[in-house]
Amino acid sequence: MEKRPYYVNVETGEILPVKTASTFQFEISASDDDVWKLTKMFGEMESMANDTFVRNHLPYIPYSNDRDNDRYDSKLKEVYGFIHDIGQDETRKFIETMDLWNPEHPGIQEKRPEIE
Repeated sequence: MEKRPYYVNVETGEILPVKTASTFQFEISASDDDVWKLTKMFGEMESMANDTFVRNHLPYIPYSNDRDNDRYDSKLKEVYGFIHDIGQDETRKFIETMDLWNPEHPGIQEKRPEIE
């Protein structure tokens, strides 16, 4: 399948075929299937972000001990990993500088202490 350039904004979940249509963070080379997959991942992230809404309003539950936030963080790492895989050289190099990048163990988070 033919790959074309797209411009991605992770914060807004936008995947645009035109560089000047909006602000973007990453340039990727993607097939229609890649764009569909990334769109689906952004939708899952939005759903997971909604799941964290309640915890955000309960100050006695720390962020570091919330499974909904862990799922969101894991999906965010998955998104960045996929963008890395289909990204241009500059995109891949930038993602590799991010703290979340761990190519030896993709998607694995450190264990968080359980609340007793």
